Amino acid sequence: MKKKLHFKLMNAFIIIGMLIAAFLIYEHFSPSASKFCNFGKSLDCGIVNKSPYANLDGFFYLLTIDFGIPLPASLMTISDSNAFLDFITSNAFLGLLTLLFLLLLTKANFKSVSFLFIKRDSTKRWIKGITLFGVLYGFYLFLIQHFVLKTYCIFCLALDITLLALLVLSWFVKVKK
Repeated sequence: MKKKLHFKLMNAFIIIGMLIAAFLIYEHFSPSASKFCNFGKSLDCGIVNKSPYANLDGFFYLLTIDFGIPLPASLMTISDSNAFLDFITSNAFLGLLTLLFLLLLTKANFKSVSFLFIKRDSTKRWIKGITLFGVLYGFYLFLIQHFVLKTYCIFCLALDITLLALLVLSWFVKVKK
């Protein structure tokens, strides 16, 4: 009974996370920032989602522009190359893909079957590892919001909390041997 409850909770948090990530994708690609997520200077999703840090190449932007480490400029402009690269390197899209993968992985774990290349007895480790990485990456993005942008995206913070809840729940998931 506990196993079923843990998986239902995990799936609920994953679906909530996917909905938040879908909104963040919309916010990132909308022509102008949504007023729906603007609560003043210190809470503005538009600033966060339209910043250079909203894509994977934002990491190189941080290293080059903010820390002064000389890196090739092409690393900072991967997402500027074309709309497709901007889409597949956006943090929100990658978060949505990660959560979809977690959803499929938890369903496989609950049914005690293998999933893709992941053997049945290692799904719990994969779930823990993916959620831990998500929490750490979310913390990095939180630090960007706090120290660099000096404004917060409430939906980004909600996604971080969702990932943290998933990480905690992942420690209680049991796998049949």
